[in-house]
Amino acid sequence: MKPLLSRLFLSCLGLAAFGVFLQPAAAADIPLYPTGPAEDSSFVRFVNGASHPVDVTSAGSKAHLSLDAANPASRFFPIAAGKPVAGTLTAGGAHQDVAATVQPGEFVSIVALDGADKAGGLPTVTVREKPDDFNALKASVAFYNLDAGCATPTLKVPGRDIVLLDGVAVKAAKRRQVNPVALSVQLVCGGQPVGQPLSLGTLVAGQRYTVFLVPAGAGHSRIFSANDAVSH
Repeated sequence: MKPLLSRLFLSCLGLAAFGVFLQPAAAADIPLYPTGPAEDSSFVRFVNGASHPVDVTSAGSKAHLSLDAANPASRFFPIAAGKPVAGTLTAGGAHQDVAATVQPGEFVSIVALDGADKAGGLPTVTVREKPDDFNALKASVAFYNLDAGCATPTLKVPGRDIVLLDGVAVKAAKRRQVNPVALSVQLVCGGQPVGQPLSLGTLVAGQRYTVFLVPAGAGHSRIFSANDAVSH
């Protein structure tokens, strides 16, 4: 064997011994939209705040994903900043065309809700965040208020009467840093607890989480949570 080929052969054997040469690369998330340059990236995700499964279809690539109670939120997809993205949300017989233009560094959530809008389509709400509070030693928790029927919505730590987040306007968000510990939250509307406490699990330092407040029909309210993971 010639020296050069021999060296290449031995190099491949060394990689194979550590599982690099023979193992396939990890599967990447399938993007709904093309990304822009890293320095101009913005982010969009889709959230199912309804009581039934919601399908999301990209207007360009026709790629789609399904969101249900077990997986109510997609990851944040990186997209080119300043360029509109569009898609369709479908639930049962109702559908809604949505579009958003996202600014550099902005995180946009498009949330489907129960009911029907004035045109009979699926109601949606767009919430925008431009976070600048990253702390590698803390976790970050946001509260998205998408329910006008909950008066003075508040998130408390159950059993300790500690207010985690409050004063969030309808269709707006508020975020704060917390210690990376096991955390549950209790929704309070009009000073009264609503539903059971929601466990967020053990928070991880440097990661971000969102608690969504949505209407649950017949004047009721509910909360659910998602990890604000970014698709790569």
